Amino acid sequence: MKKLALFLSFLFVISCTKDPIIYTLTTSANPSDGGTVSPSTQQYDEGKTATITATPAAEYIFQSWSGATGSTNSTSVVMNSDKSVTANFVKKKYALTTTVEGEGTVTEKVIKAGAATDYNSGTIVELTATPSDEWQFIEWKGDVTGTENPTQITIDKAKSVTAVFVKKQYPLTIEIEGEGTVAEKVIKAGVATDYNSGTIVELTAEPTGDWEFVEWTGDISSTENPVQITIDEAKTVKAKFMRYFDYNKPSYFFKTNHIPNLDVVRIATEFGYTAPEYGWFDTGVAYADFNDDGFIDISYAINNGEETDYVTHFLALNDGNGGWKDGTSIISNSDYNALGSRKTIVGDFNGDKKPDVVRATGGHRNIDYPYIMLSSNEGYTFYSLGGYQRDSHTVSSGDIDNDGDLDLFFSGETSPGGLFGINDGQANFNWILKWDGEVQEAGNSEMIDLNKDGNIDLIYGAKLDNSNIKGLNILWGDGTGEFSFDNSSPIYNNFKSYREDGSTVTAPDDLLFSDFDGDGYIDVVTVVINLDDNSSVMESFKGSSDYSFVNNTSEWFDNNNTTATGCCDAWVWLYFDDRDNNGSFDLYDPSKFNGQHFEWNGSMFIRK
Repeated sequence: MKKLALFLSFLFVISCTKDPIIYTLTTSANPSDGGTVSPSTQQYDEGKTATITATPAAEYIFQSWSGATGSTNSTSVVMNSDKSVTANFVKKKYALTTTVEGEGTVTEKVIKAGAATDYNSGTIVELTATPSDEWQFIEWKGDVTGTENPTQITIDKAKSVTAVFVKKQYPLTIEIEGEGTVAEKVIKAGVATDYNSGTIVELTAEPTGDWEFVEWTGDISSTENPVQITIDEAKTVKAKFMRYFDYNKPSYFFKTNHIPNLDVVRIATEFGYTAPEYGWFDTGVAYADFNDDGFIDISYAINNGEETDYVTHFLALNDGNGGWKDGTSIISNSDYNALGSRKTIVGDFNGDKKPDVVRATGGHRNIDYPYIMLSSNEGYTFYSLGGYQRDSHTVSSGDIDNDGDLDLFFSGETSPGGLFGINDGQANFNWILKWDGEVQEAGNSEMIDLNKDGNIDLIYGAKLDNSNIKGLNILWGDGTGEFSFDNSSPIYNNFKSYREDGSTVTAPDDLLFSDFDGDGYIDVVTVVINLDDNSSVMESFKGSSDYSFVNNTSEWFDNNNTTATGCCDAWVWLYFDDRDNNGSFDLYDPSKFNGQHFEWNGSMFIRK
């Protein structure tokens, strides 16, 4: 009975218990790819507390809950009803910092996603670089590189981009007319081959040697020097130089500084002149700018070969482009009755800064006195110099009395002594004869301040009659116009020792001096003619610091150091210049008969 009662009680209890209430929790992510939410959708008994956790995806962060409270990514809800909870995610935001080098701006344009000061991760931004006036964009630096403009950048982290701008650059082309250089000095802004726009450049024309600046042409028209130019576009400027000789220099200067490779025979032939059988083109030639156009012209004195015939005076004007034109019309009384020239020199003898020409007329031939072709506003006029010397074998010039003008020295082969012409500055000469009876057989002379004491010295080749020695001597000047063999030094006084056959050798027939070997001391080269057969030999003398000289012909000249025999095949006249325009200096004779020359190779003269 008791067991039955207990069983009935159990059934009663069970029949009286209620079923539990179940609620559903629904979770989601906004946006769906912004992250995950756990737990996912799930059921809970009534009254249970559900804990919910939001986990952001990469490039997202948790922002808030919808359907629940809380500011962190973990929250809880009491399940007393069906609940829907959403975890809200947002894109991470990154700063895009743009900077500028130079002058310009950068425009940002969002290609994808929203725009903000800080961009949502994944935002694609188009960057456009816009230069300011006279500036140009050249490249991006930083988190974007390259030169593409515009360019795009994806924001997946904080990024920094620099737009590089530089001033526009324009070439400044410098052209040269004549001989000189142009120095460019930047006054404002940067320095480059192409200049930044707005750069102010100072141009300084620097003439070479005896050239002078004349004017600027092109994008500058001015005679100012220096001059400034603003580079705001590509520009071209030409500096024009003209050649202006200082004709107040000693005569030797114009013997060693005329146009290289000037073929005087060819030029004369172009105008119908032919070299005579007796006489030479080269000795009657003067090189100077006779018409003030900056180009070297040629004055000729040409005879037809007969001792009694008169010369033809001819002037070839250089057109500056390799051509020549007849300028004889600027010479008055050009039929002046004087025979061809044994030596011709150039200088400003009347003080008008224009070239005058003096010709020693014919060496040993009994002809007219030496003469001068004197400049004037109307052209050139011939005047006889008169004086003592009819037989003028040599002539040279220099300011021997230090009064600022050029004086003259003449000597001959048969007339004794030396004749000095003291200039009054207007080509009026006071003639002074010296060494009468002491000096004969003059070869040649040149003037130079050899010892650099401010006084012109005389290098003179002649036979000293009282000793019968044919010598090459330095007569030291004292600035008074007086010269004496008592105040002289020999370069060499016995050329006869160099001829084993015993043949007669005259005094040096011509001479040149220069620092040939570049050691800082003047050296001398001379040509000596053998009167027995009209052959010639070159002799060289190396100078030193005490102005003494040593014969070094064997060291400086090769074995082929004589001309052919026979009239007029001997060396007649010496010039020193870059004859063939190859960068090496030459000794040469430009006469019709041989055109021979020696070329300096750095250590000796090689016959060509």
